[in-house]
Amino acid sequence: MTDNTMVTIANYTNPFEAEIAKSLLEDFGFEVVLLNERMMSMYSSIAGDMYMIELQVTSDKEAEAKRILTELEDSDYLNRILTSESALLDGHFQLTSGKHSSKYIEKIKLLQNPDATHNICKRMAERLADYDFDCVVGPAYGGIVLAFQTAYVMGKSFLFTQRIDGEMSIRSGFDLSQVKKVAIIEDILSTGGSVNEVLTCLQAKGVEVAVIGVIVDRSGGKLQFDVPLESLLSVDIPAWEAEDCELCKAGVPLYRPGSSDKPIDK
Repeated sequence: MTDNTMVTIANYTNPFEAEIAKSLLEDFGFEVVLLNERMMSMYSSIAGDMYMIELQVTSDKEAEAKRILTELEDSDYLNRILTSESALLDGHFQLTSGKHSSKYIEKIKLLQNPDATHNICKRMAERLADYDFDCVVGPAYGGIVLAFQTAYVMGKSFLFTQRIDGEMSIRSGFDLSQVKKVAIIEDILSTGGSVNEVLTCLQAKGVEVAVIGVIVDRSGGKLQFDVPLESLLSVDIPAWEAEDCELCKAGVPLYRPGSSDKPIDK
C-alpha cells in the first residue's frame, strides 16, 4: 500500500517565494500543499516569528521533489516570476536602443511587486557572493531599485548613475571616498549601451568594477565585457533595425514601452 502522507520538504518566511516553489513543482506534476500560508498572509508582521510556511508533498515523492528544488536554476525561478507578474509581452516594440522586437520584458511589472523584487535581488546577491566589492551601482532608472535592494541584502553601500546633458554621471551628493570596487546591477541587457556608459563613468572616477549583474540578458550571452557578467536569465530575443523589421512591413502597430500605451505614429 502506497504511503501518501504529506511531508515537509522546505520552509519559507516569504509567501511569494513559497508560491513560486509550489507552482514550479506543480508543473512537474506534484501534489503540493502550503501550510501556514493563510496565517502568514493575514498576520505577516507577527507570524514570521512564530510560523514558517511549510511546503509539503506526498511522502512517496519526497526525494524526487527535494532533488528538483535543489537542481532548479535561477532561470527557472525568474521565468516563473516573469510569468506570474505578466511581465512577458508579445507584440511590436521599440526598445531603448531604438531596435524593434516582437517581445518585451516589462520590468515595471516586477518592480511594483516588492516581494518579486526582493526575491530577484536575493538570488542576484547569491550569484555575486564570491566577488569582492564594497558598493553596488545601478543606472537610472530601472537599475536603481534592483541595485539598492541587492546592496541591502548583501550589506554593501549603494549609489546610482544618471545621464546629465547626455552623459552618464554619478549622481551628485554621493561620497566616493570609501568606494574602491563595485558591482554594476542592470535590469535588462539588450545592446550593452547603458552598461558600457556606466563602466566608462566609473573608470573615469578611478573606481574598479568587479562584476556586472543583470536580471535578463536578451543577447543570449553574446555580449562580452572586460569584467565578468552574471545573469539570472539569458535568452536570445531577436531585435532588428527599424528598416529591417518585418513587423513594420506588415503594418503591425509599434509601441514604445514606458512612454505611452498608444501606438507610435509613423
